[in-house]
Amino acid sequence: MSVKVVYQSRGGHVREIAEIIGEGVEAEPISIDDPRAKIDEPVDVLFIGGAIYKFKLDPSLVDYIRNLDADKVGMAICFGSSATTRRPIYMIQEQLKAKGIEVGPMGLYMRGKPKPYLREIGAPWAKREYDKYMKKIQEGTLGQEEAPIVTMIKAAEEKKKKKVAQVESEVAAVTEEMAKKAQGASEKRKAELEKKRSELMEKKAQLERELESLENEEKAGE
Repeated sequence: MSVKVVYQSRGGHVREIAEIIGEGVEAEPISIDDPRAKIDEPVDVLFIGGAIYKFKLDPSLVDYIRNLDADKVGMAICFGSSATTRRPIYMIQEQLKAKGIEVGPMGLYMRGKPKPYLREIGAPWAKREYDKYMKKIQEGTLGQEEAPIVTMIKAAEEKKKKKVAQVESEVAAVTEEMAKKAQGASEKRKAELEKKRSELMEKKAQLERELESLENEEKAGE
């Protein structure tokens, strides 16, 4: 049973995460710039991490993944850091999938500089993930239970779209009632309907913003 931890880091944040993961699985974290990062012998579990710069992975990390031999990597588990979203993990996963390498559906992500509590949760997380995937590799059940991350995002999108449709229906109903009662309704009732319509429109706008965010994450993972 073998494990390797490799990373690409410019500012040091990803390196810190790699060091914590290394503690958990008792493996030295190695920068992809180090010749020792090259995988010449089969590795059961590869922890690989990086960050994004101007919405893209560092070219050196992309080249490293492209040069991996899929036959020498049993499973890859990703980790990373960014200022906003988990996008670096999704992007690394898709690069690995393009090489035909099995990847875990989730990874260890830290927004910005690693927080002090990361050492308390990161090392145990890495050990649990390593043990879990080693068991799957040994049992021959690897990949049978995990859903691809893009599929998970699409499922969340569908839920948001249904909520948007529901709110749109409610807006239409209120608008129709306002039209019917435009002449005979009291000023109080008109004000109530207008307030309800405004609240629904605000809710719809929020749902649409959340949906747009999910769509952006999906694009990043394609």
